[in-house]
Amino acid sequence: MPARATAVKEVVDIGTRPVGTEARADLLYPGFKLLAMALTALPATVVGLSAPTGLELVSGIITGLWFALLPAALYRRWAMLSLPFVAAGLLLFAVFALPFNSPAFIVDFWSAAMMLILALPKR
Repeated sequence: MPARATAVKEVVDIGTRPVGTEARADLLYPGFKLLAMALTALPATVVGLSAPTGLELVSGIITGLWFALLPAALYRRWAMLSLPFVAAGLLLFAVFALPFNSPAFIVDFWSAAMMLILALPKR
């Protein structure tokens, strides 16, 4: 019986963390990833802010929020955790609000997809 109990305990202990440690997202460090995150949002910002319609202008405002959160993500965890939500919001906005196959839709869709992939936390 004791051998079985230790085997079960080992299986249970696989997914646990030591006491006192928390699952926290890392801060965004300056470097290539920060530059890539800024450059992927740039086309959507240019298309959004030079848009003739109000719907396309909203995508420019959302990417402006992304640019405001990037420097804050260097110092604050809440900003780093909010980056995927802003990217997902832009992606949902592009899919549901913008006319399909318009230049604004194509730029916003691919930019938001890359922004979301880059903003997801590492495991």
